[in-house]
This record gives sequence, structure tokens and C-alpha cells, in this order.
Amino acid sequence: MNKVQIRYLTQFEHVEHLLKAKESFEALHPKVEIVIEQAADNFESMRVFQSEAPDIMDSGGWWIFNQKGVFLDLLPYVRDTPGLEADLNPGIMRVATKDGTLPGLPIDVAVPLILYNKRMFDAAGIPYPTEDWTWDDMMAIASKLTLRNPSGVATQFGFGTGPDIENYEPFIMRNGGSYLTPDGSTARGSIDSEASVEAFRKIIEMYREHKVTRKPGEPSEAGELHQGFALVFGFTWFAGGLERAGIGEQYGVVGLPHMPGGVEANMIYMGASGVTTKSKHPEIAWAFLKHYILERSENFQKPRTLPITRTLSEQSGMSRHWLWSRYLKELDSVQVSGFYMNEKWNTSRQLINEDINKMINDGADVRLMLKSWTRYS
Repeated sequence: MNKVQIRYLTQFEHVEHLLKAKESFEALHPKVEIVIEQAADNFESMRVFQSEAPDIMDSGGWWIFNQKGVFLDLLPYVRDTPGLEADLNPGIMRVATKDGTLPGLPIDVAVPLILYNKRMFDAAGIPYPTEDWTWDDMMAIASKLTLRNPSGVATQFGFGTGPDIENYEPFIMRNGGSYLTPDGSTARGSIDSEASVEAFRKIIEMYREHKVTRKPGEPSEAGELHQGFALVFGFTWFAGGLERAGIGEQYGVVGLPHMPGGVEANMIYMGASGVTTKSKHPEIAWAFLKHYILERSENFQKPRTLPITRTLSEQSGMSRHWLWSRYLKELDSVQVSGFYMNEKWNTSRQLINEDINKMINDGADVRLMLKSWTRYS
């Protein structure tokens, strides 16, 4: 018996869930074989698409899903599936359908929140942060929780985050700023706006004046984020690591602090998996995607990322979990990141991060530096 082959080209190294979905789908559909192939990156995926196009391709980012003519719009498939459109998380879908189509079902969804080490707070006699806290509140708390030895080397930092432009985007958003214009065409008038400059100055002051988080290259005896940092800017995967290490209960979770701009917003990381326009069996390919991403709550038994439907949130127990329920709630506030809208901006990340180091370590002017970044889009 000749089986229908559905070729799935993945960029992910860890494919345990994908292999299990293949096994269970083939058991349900004995006339179908899912053939899994691997690509190193977007460029290899596009090369394969041009030569021997697979039925399905995925990516951990969104660049490939911005390419025209590569993926089918899955919105008609979603709408033909009873109850699915209403079940999909509206925050995730708001970002995934930013161009009016759905080129792929989101996977590897993650958002950042603040995790706080309860032991460190208790030792200092400081109340845990609450959802109404502000940036200034966070700096005051982090200052009290930053400890240094007689030589001035930190043995404990009050706040943990990396000097990375992507980590700062939520705070810019929450101050009413943005990296790019809403259509993603330019950074001019956005990254150099008053709201963006104000928020970025606060971030640089966190390093230079408050000295509550580690500067690039600064000596430290604080260890890793889960060891010597009282407050951590933590994406979903960091929280999942705490849970898997058996230390999740040592932490509490709270939303990002309010900024002067007063906007309720956050960024979202996600990739996707979509049916290519060259698939000879798009209906079967969609059926497998639906099975893999939407019908297997066991994918979230030890979660690192967030499910994209209310049903999966309930079936996995994440919607009732003290930690994961707060991450799921944050999906209500997500906005489209600049890195999903403009490839030139995305590929300039390392150059921008080098400039961030200059502002932190050398005191380079924030306004002038942000103005210079308009050349990156």
C-alpha cells in the first residue's frame, strides 16, 4: 500500500514532541506517513523550498513567515474547524495575523514577567512586589537587595537582565514608545521619540546610577540568574527551567512594572509552523499541524512555552497553576515586536547591542544614540 507522504522540514533541534505527534497521527491515519527532515536555519529552509518544497516548514522566529508566496493562509482552515477560531488565544492571534493572514500556527510562545526570589526578600524584610508597582518602585527594591563585598564586587544583584535591545522592548512599549512605526517600515519617529528616549534613559540609569544589575564585563560573585539575583526579567522558558530544577516554589511572579507612559503592553516571542504553497496535500498537512500543535496537551506536561488555545491551557492544567496562569494572563497585553516586522532591524541586533554597551559603560548620550539607530530600518 502506497502511503501519502507529508514532508515536515523543521529547524528545531529538540523534536521529541514532533516525533510523538508523528507516531500518534500515523496510528490514527495508517495511509499517511509523516517524513521529518531538518534544516539549519531560514536560509536552508528557503533553499529547500525553492528546490524540493516540503509540505510543512517551521521556524523559531517570524522572518520566514513574512516572505510572500511561501505559506498558505491558514485562516480559512481555522474558520472551517468548528470552535477553533474562538478557542485560539486572541493575544497570540493578534500578533500572528498582523498582516491579515495566518501564515503559520504559532509555536514556542513565550512572554517575559518578573520573577522574585522569596528567600532574598524575606531575609531583607522587604514585602513582595505587587501588580501596581512602578519602575521607580522596582529600582528602590532592587537597590536594597543589591549586596556588595568590601571590594565593591556584587555578591547579590537586585535585578537580573541582559544588555540586549530585545529585553528592553517591553519597557519602551509600556512607556508609550516603540522601536518601529506600526507598519514596521521605519524606526524614525519611533525609537527616537520622547517616550522611547525617556524609557531608555531609565534603563541606562539602572546600570550607571542605581547599579542594581550587572554591567557588561563587570566582575561578579552573584552567580547565575537563579542563584544571586533577587528580581529576574524572566521569559517563559526561564520559569520552566526553575520548575524543572525543582526550585520554582522559591519564586513568586509579578507583572512588569508600570512606566510613566501608563501603557499596558508587553512583547511576545514565538515561531510558527505552516503549510507551504507547494504542498500537494494541504488538507492532510493541515490535519497534522492541528494534531501536533492543538490536540496534544501532553506537550505541556513540563512546559517551557505557552499553549495557543484555551482548551490546551485547561487540559494541561496551566490555567490553574500558580505560575503559568500569570504568564497566560500576560498574553492579553502583547503587541507586535519590531523584530517581527522589519528584517533589517532584526539583523542589526548585535550592532545595536554594542551601542548599548557604550551607553552603559562609557556614558554615551542616549538621545543621540537612539537617533543613530534610525539607520537600521
